[in-house]
Amino acid sequence: MMELFTAWVGSIPAFAAPFLLATAGLIINERAGVMNLGAEGVMAMAAVTSVLMEMAGHGTALALLSGIGAGLGLAAIFGIMAVFLRVDQVLAGLVAFALGIGVSGFLGDGSENQTVNGISPPPGSDFAFLPKLLAGVLDQDWLTWFAFFAAIAVWFIIERTDLGLRLRAVGEDAPAADAAGVNVALYRFGAVLAGGVLCAIAGAHLSLVGAHIWVDGMVAGRGWIAVAMVTLSRWNALRAIAAALLFGAIQALVPQLLSSGMNVPVYFIQMSPYLATLAYLLIAGLFAKGADAQPADLGRPYLREERR
Repeated sequence: MMELFTAWVGSIPAFAAPFLLATAGLIINERAGVMNLGAEGVMAMAAVTSVLMEMAGHGTALALLSGIGAGLGLAAIFGIMAVFLRVDQVLAGLVAFALGIGVSGFLGDGSENQTVNGISPPPGSDFAFLPKLLAGVLDQDWLTWFAFFAAIAVWFIIERTDLGLRLRAVGEDAPAADAAGVNVALYRFGAVLAGGVLCAIAGAHLSLVGAHIWVDGMVAGRGWIAVAMVTLSRWNALRAIAAALLFGAIQALVPQLLSSGMNVPVYFIQMSPYLATLAYLLIAGLFAKGADAQPADLGRPYLREERR
């Protein structure tokens, strides 16, 4: 039982990383006042492109960069619709979601379940001198480590820099930010692109680190969970780390219980991250928890001619 517990704890960071990357990306979007519901599509595009590029023999580094590029392209399409064309952000996000899911399924058709080398932890532990439980937590691949450092960097930039101050101003009161000389459209579009990069890395993590294959539907709602986790973390990237670890711990239970041979309701366990999301949204709706942290101009398009 102790070995099962150790293996479970050690696998949590890798399961948490895609949630954390996508949530951090969406926090950038929403702190700038842009509601992006297309994260699932961006993740799917990055996941399939990364695998296809590695299958074509271009190496893991180029595969990852190609996945980021594919996700960034879809994020740019969303940003043009939502920021410059002023399409309703919910509709623009749903279009990006549908486009990403559809195109990724088309591109990956015929290439499913074909393994690639991907990204794995180093074969030898650099933390063997530590207790086994702690060493298992620290023995992660570099992309998983990147997810946690990226979340800290996002928090620091948003909360402690002039760039973050302008970004927050755009999300809180776009007319006032515009009057102060901040280019609202530029900052919002930049936020969409920056968030798109992190969502794309989340998708690439799923295929290159988590599965080493492409399977249609492998994102499996993680993008939608990340949308809810933004609220759960109260638009704070540091709190998003705790939320991601919680959801990662729930998902990490499934393979561990399956490998142990225990007679457990597997499908119920697989549903547990989504049930946890629904439970939180219900509680937040009843008590309006976190509503005070929501950017005031979230989801509201802006033109200089329409200053309030």
